[in-house]
Amino acid sequence: MHSPSQSFPVLSAQRAKAFEVSAVSSMDEEWFIMQRAGRGIAQQVINDYKELRPPPEYLRILVIAGKGHNGGDAMLACNQLLGDFPRATVTLLTTCISESMKPMAKRAYEDLKGRVSEYLISEDATIESIAAILDQSAASKGFDICLDGLLGIGFVPPIRGSVKNLIEAINGYKEIGLRAAVDMPSGLTVSSESISFCADFTYATGIVKELHVSGMSNLGRVHLIDLGFFDTTIKAKEKVVTEHVKAANLIHSSEYFLSDRVLDPVRRLRRANVDKRTFGHLFIVGGSAYMPGALLMAVQAAVRSGVGLVTAFAPTSIASSLAGQVPEAMWIPWPESSNGTLYPRAIGLLMERIGRASAMLIGPGMGSDRNTEMIAQEVIKRVDIPIVCDADALRNRAVELVLKRSNQSGPVVLTPHMGEFMRIAKLDREEVSTESLLQYCQSNKVITVLKGPITQICDGQTVWYNSFGGPVLSRGGSGDMLAGLIGGLLAQNNNEVTESVAQAVVLHGQAAEYLAREEGQVTVQTTQVLDFLSIVLRGD
Repeated sequence: MHSPSQSFPVLSAQRAKAFEVSAVSSMDEEWFIMQRAGRGIAQQVINDYKELRPPPEYLRILVIAGKGHNGGDAMLACNQLLGDFPRATVTLLTTCISESMKPMAKRAYEDLKGRVSEYLISEDATIESIAAILDQSAASKGFDICLDGLLGIGFVPPIRGSVKNLIEAINGYKEIGLRAAVDMPSGLTVSSESISFCADFTYATGIVKELHVSGMSNLGRVHLIDLGFFDTTIKAKEKVVTEHVKAANLIHSSEYFLSDRVLDPVRRLRRANVDKRTFGHLFIVGGSAYMPGALLMAVQAAVRSGVGLVTAFAPTSIASSLAGQVPEAMWIPWPESSNGTLYPRAIGLLMERIGRASAMLIGPGMGSDRNTEMIAQEVIKRVDIPIVCDADALRNRAVELVLKRSNQSGPVVLTPHMGEFMRIAKLDREEVSTESLLQYCQSNKVITVLKGPITQICDGQTVWYNSFGGPVLSRGGSGDMLAGLIGGLLAQNNNEVTESVAQAVVLHGQAAEYLAREEGQVTVQTTQVLDFLSIVLRGD
């Protein structure tokens, strides 16, 4: 999980700047890296735009650029977009003349010059005068995409004058489909008082900074544009991680940002001489008479995870109907209480079979009465294989029993959303720092998957951040399917628990993004995510 090919260190702004200075050895290398950033931004912004609608042939692009590298990256991205969409139009708003730009930004400007409608924002420009420029340029059609490359991470607040007015004018202009920031939304700092560009997406260029994982709303969704800084396998002439950078210990971190390559082990061909037992056996305990759907979605996702066998324990009243919908799983009817929940005294049904399982998932749709709490406690106490506790299994008394598990027992993975985490961690507000999450997992000897716009995976020593997913997952059942994927991948590789968990989280998030690009964010069903799992793994 710490390897450069799977995750990227999260650095402070100061360490990120020091790293870039140490890693880039010449002007030619700097230009090569900026070109790579421009191409990556252009590709990513089109992918993200597809969640809104298919990109039009006559793409209308607005760019705001300053004198630094972010402005250069934004202009290079426009250059690429004009190559990909020959009928696109670009409106470029700059805050300085080209002679005042840094050398690489000026070079990018010269490549773009003459192909765009260009406006220099004067020092006395007002919000109203800038809005008039936007109206004139948009010609009542608005803009499909706005790229912000105005300010960089070296910006020191406050914002004043025409730069402040430009950001306010852009933020207030309604006719923009997608707003994307290059590396960091202009003006964004840890201070909530600072005015900043309101981004739908932020493209971290090369290095993920601490602010990128802060959850601040103006960041929008964060995507990393990989520039090869941490890839030790690229050709020597393109290699930008040098031995003296490593020696300087600039990239040491306890926080990492997950990349798509965490899925590489799952993408490989499977050996020929295998059978279903090779790929693990997942037990799932959950469901209730009044919440059968949660269990159904967890089982459906588990079956699609690649696991060899799935056995589901469900209340007797719903087991047969669910079995008809997922015949690939083995269904064990479990006697139920008068509340329609699993009856704790029937736990022998589980324990007499537990030797067959390589991992276990408990909780989806199980209900939250005393009966299910007792079952969760018994599972934590008596089951030695790795356990995923989701939804109704996230109970304080059950979690407290993790500390009593033997050192030979498999780890316990908790999958709470923020509300559930507040309950089990006994918090009084929705605010979890990296330090407090690390402390919680270390003290309770658990691995936590804290679900949210940026999902955090913590084992008590390290936090991994996942930004794949988006608002398409903000609907009932998303967590149940994630739990099924985590259980399924963990059953296949229960010796590498954090890696299996990370693979499930990334796979789930990327499938959701593919769904949104194909069908949009709104008129979809949760279970449609499952249809895009294979696309993520196969690269279709």
